[in-house]
Amino acid sequence: MVRFGMPFLLEIEKLEETAALCQALGLSFVELNMNLPQFQPGNIDAEELRRTAGEYGISYTLHLDENLNVHDFNPSVARAWRDTMLAAIALAKELDIPVLNMHLNRGVHFTLPERKVYLFEQYRGAYQDGVRAFRDACEDAIGGSDVRICVENLTGYLPWQVETLDLLLESPAFGHPPS
Repeated sequence: MVRFGMPFLLEIEKLEETAALCQALGLSFVELNMNLPQFQPGNIDAEELRRTAGEYGISYTLHLDENLNVHDFNPSVARAWRDTMLAAIALAKELDIPVLNMHLNRGVHFTLPERKVYLFEQYRGAYQDGVRAFRDACEDAIGGSDVRICVENLTGYLPWQVETLDLLLESPAFGHPPS
């Protein structure tokens, strides 16, 4: 079954107004964008989300922060982003949010006279170790729930990013949500 939804609109700051618009448009869900201050892990009011969803007959998806870089070579930075992801997974499980959308960060690149060199590609082994650690942590956190992590905006991926997607898709935590 295909469901249609809408993003949380920057022009509408109140959750209830967004939910009312979603309902009025005949849509099924609102995608909460974790780039916005009100959807940071410490600012989310799960009870308000639950009440609003019930009142307007909608559900939610989560769009993770665009800067999410769980594969950073700095372990402290990578851990902070993994903790952010694990908090999002916990919220998704608590509120029966089936989909977490994320982008695949290309990371830092060096520009040489003849080409760009992406550090994640140059140091592929260390990068892939980080990908596996992230994937496994997400799988453990999701457990037997129906939460799935989806990677969006798939056009223009470099070959090493396609390999990353393959690594992520080795886990049932990533990919299409169960129907």
